[in-house]
Order: sequence, then structure tokens, then C-alpha cells
Amino acid sequence: MTGVPASCDYLVIGSGAAGAVVAARLSEDANVRVVLLEAGRRDSSLLFKLPGLGFAVGAHPKSNWGFATEPLPGLDDRALVFLQGRVLGGSSSINGMIYTRGHSREYDIWRQMGCEGWGADGVLPYFKKSEGNARGDGPWHGGAGPLKVRPARPDVPICDAFLEAAAAAGFPILDDLNQDTVDGFGYYDINVGAGRRMSTATAFLKPARARKNLVVVTEALAERLIIEKGRAAGAEVARRGQRHAIRVEREIIVSGGAIKSPQLLLLSGIGPADQLRALDIPVHLDAPRVGQGLQNHVCYRPQYITNAPVTAARHISPLNAVKAGLDYALRRSGPLAESYAPAGGFFRTDPGLETPDAQVVMLSALAPTSVSGSRFRMRDLLPKEHGFGLTIYQGTPHSRGEVTLRSADAHAAPKIDPGYFKDPRDMQVLLRAVNRMREMMGQPAIARYIDRELMPGVHIQGDGALEADIRQNGATAYHQCGTCAMGADGRAVLDPQLRVRGIDGLRVADTSIMPRIPNAALHAPTIMIGEKAAAMIKGSEWIADACGSMNRGTRNKYISPYSPLLLADQVAAQGGGFVFAAEDASLL
Repeated sequence: MTGVPASCDYLVIGSGAAGAVVAARLSEDANVRVVLLEAGRRDSSLLFKLPGLGFAVGAHPKSNWGFATEPLPGLDDRALVFLQGRVLGGSSSINGMIYTRGHSREYDIWRQMGCEGWGADGVLPYFKKSEGNARGDGPWHGGAGPLKVRPARPDVPICDAFLEAAAAAGFPILDDLNQDTVDGFGYYDINVGAGRRMSTATAFLKPARARKNLVVVTEALAERLIIEKGRAAGAEVARRGQRHAIRVEREIIVSGGAIKSPQLLLLSGIGPADQLRALDIPVHLDAPRVGQGLQNHVCYRPQYITNAPVTAARHISPLNAVKAGLDYALRRSGPLAESYAPAGGFFRTDPGLETPDAQVVMLSALAPTSVSGSRFRMRDLLPKEHGFGLTIYQGTPHSRGEVTLRSADAHAAPKIDPGYFKDPRDMQVLLRAVNRMREMMGQPAIARYIDRELMPGVHIQGDGALEADIRQNGATAYHQCGTCAMGADGRAVLDPQLRVRGIDGLRVADTSIMPRIPNAALHAPTIMIGEKAAAMIKGSEWIADACGSMNRGTRNKYISPYSPLLLADQVAAQGGGFVFAAEDASLL
């Protein structure tokens, strides 16, 4: 297969943390034809495989959409860049590999918002189904899933000092940050297995290569959906300068992420009617909430220069670089097998809260302040001094933004307004969180290594000065979500089965479906969404007992989409051979 197939049973648009999962799971049934479209290229470069080089691949313009926002009033009218993977595996191929889920209570809130089946007991089985955790199977973790997960092992002195300082500041030090942490620090779980990044392309699509009923088409941009008599009947696709139409017999699953998914719906005539008519787009469904409700974790990044080579920067000296290469080549271990964001924690900025409203991620070396996409060079990303950084973010923002069309051209970037600090409560939470972490940096365990605070600097004191610096230098955690949110309200874009209300045969499965952002990196929750979406489409779900464990090997008929019990997974059907429609392996 060298082109876009003319037809299929299921069309999945977007190969990221959800789309790859949906496509792989649906293709377990050898009787259906599944096509997966990815606008980016293959994940063939070594940079996509080595965890320790994740800082480089995440910034590379060829593997990234690099969406620019509108100027943001809450950030001194600066425009930010939203990173999102444009490569097989999507953002799972370029992220920091942090595996966090968020507190169970956050999913119970989804259920309280009308999303039946999405409470803690409804999502835990799907987290477990995907997960092959080094801890093995248990109440919180799965041990046999395709996504290999283990605790980070950075072997960097500043990371140990960071956790010692957290303990001295009164925070519990935990072995597992995914067990409903309220206040606690530790080493993150990371999606790394056998020394390799566990993107969804590696974990889910690579094992499916033997299936002839799964076709993966790279460098293929879905320009718009074909809507006929209220049903999604296919898609118009641009690939290598040519346009194709692919007809769909059963369902289309849009998994383009919180920016591309609403853009595709809008381009297809599904969205606010007045906005669509203004761009001469025929209206198939007046859906005012498409593109609305954009959420993200606004963040601030203090940086510190150290007085000794105790950070990950020590690995780039010639001798240590050779040692790191040998460790990886011989044992798949050492710094090249680790994430650059190995430690952190969750905490409450108000002790009266039920769940944490802030998170901090420690970066084991200084990150670059900016990268020019036009002259990308890896050496520009390497730290010039010994130091480390903290990414502190508002984990439960109240502010909302939107994604709207700039034009009817599918190749033009949409307009993105994250709405940062529209709600003043968000700034107050972030101020308290940053002050708490700056105080923690004064603990002797880590203060003994700090030469100076590079950002914001000791001259920035008091909430007024700090707020001004946050507005001048604050950033995003690239956790965009919520723009095609599900809900029980008939005005919500999706119902709790992720079906687009008013259009048959069309679902969305990615971060855009989230009604409320969890205080976590969104990689693990998005994989869970992919697992749950696939089970819904196949008509079966996992049964969870009272302890959250799963009963395997039973195939049951789908009872009700609102059932609090989850139905058993389907027996994986044997497939034929996996087909790539693009063989261009050059990427970086």
C-alpha cells in the first residue's frame, strides 16, 4: 500500500496518545478494516527512541506543530508557542515521558459533571489495561499492558537533594505519585521500557505490524470530513500534494488533539453557525461549543545555577558522554535511558482543599530559554552552565480560552486564545505555589548546591513583583484540552460515549474531550481515553471489581453506556499484516 485507501470500516484521524491506541485496539478484530491518518512523518529518528534526548526531539520543528497563540493580555500581550507532536505517536513521541494520572477525585468530578462512566471506578481499569508497570499488577497498576512504565532513576545528586529539601519542608516522600497523592514528592513514573521511550507508536502500533487490516498513512492531513444526511461518511485528505477521498462504513474517530480536533470539526461545518457562515463554510450542525472551553496549565519556571557539577549537565563532558553511550549500548541504562524531568510532586496551596491544586516538575539541567525553529541545532539546547529548573503550574485553572478558525484553509493555523489569568484566582494559586517552592529552595539540603537564583532572581520579592515577573515570563505546560468537551448537557459537543451530538458515525477521542483538566501531565489520561473509546466502539468494556482489579477472559454483551460496571474486554482477534502507507524514514 503506497497511498490513501479508498474506503475502510473505521477511520482514525491522528496517531497521538489516544489515536494510536484506538487504531491498535480496533484492529484486534480481523474482520474490520482500520485506517490511521497522521499528518506528520514516521518516528524513525533515533531521537524518538532515546529517552535522554527527549529535550531535543520535543523542540524540533519537523516533529512539532508549534502552534502560536494570539497575544495574551494576561501575559503582557505576549504570544506563546504550544508544542504538539506532528509525528507518528503524536506528543507521546516528543514529551517528557512523565506518567501521572491525577487524583481519583478529579475523575469523580467528571462524573458529577454528567459524564457517567468516567468516575474513578470507570477510568482506573483503562489506566491499568494499557500499563505494564515495573511494580507488577495490583490495585493501582497494571502489569501486563503494552505501555511499559517504571520509576525514574536519574542518578543525579541535585535530584536527591531536591527530594531531601522537600522532606525537610514537611512534604511526604512517596514511592508512587499515582496513588492519589494530595501532598507529596518523589520520583515520577516514566514511560520507558528496555531503555526506550514508550510512545504509543512504539507500545501500541509496533506490535500491530502483523495485521493486514490496519493501514497507517503518514504525511496525510485530513482537510475536512464528508457529512452526508447527518452522518460522517468519509474524509478529504491531502497527501504529498494530492487530494484523496476516503469513504468510511462504520465510524470516524477524530484524535487530533485539543487544537486540531476542533479545527477539523469547524472546517467540516460543525461548530458555531455564525462563525462558519462568516468564512463561507457550509453549516452541517450548529454546535456553539466546538472550540470553546480551552484549558491548559499555565506555569512559571524558576531556574538556579549550582556551585558544583551535580546536575545532568555533567553528562555532556566528553568522558561522561562516552560512558553514557557505553552504558546505553551495553545495558540500556544510564542517563540516555532517563527522562530529563525525573522528580517532582503535588501539593495544596490551601490546606483546606481536598485535592492538590499545584504541581512542580524538576528539570535536572537548565533548559534553553528559546529555540529558533529556522536554525535548529542540538548544541543550542545543551546547558551552558550547571544548574536546574522547576516548572511550577496551576493544576486546576479556572480560566478558559478558545480555538477558532482564522480561515477556511485547512493548512492555516487556527486562532488560539488560552485565556490565561482571565480568572484572577489562577494568579493567586500560582503565586502561592511559586512562593512555597522558592522557600523550599532555602532548605540546607539543596541550598548548599545553589550559587544563585537565575530566575526570577533575588531582586524579585513580594507578590506584586513576582506577579509582574510571571506575566512577563510565565509559560505553558503544553497540556491543552477541553475544546470538544463531553457532558450530559445537550449543548455539550460530545455525549459521554464521545459521540458528536447531532452527527452520526463520528466520535472524538483525545484531550479535547475533557470537561475539566486534571492536575497531571496529560499523557497517561489521554491513553486511558483511547482505551476507553476503543472499548465503547467495540461494544465491550472491562469489568472492575470493588478493589479495582480486572476480570479477564470473559466476553460480555454491552449492557448500557451509563453502567457503573465496566464490561469485559474482547478476546484479541488474530490479524494479518500491518501496512505503512509512507516509507519515507527521514525525519531529523
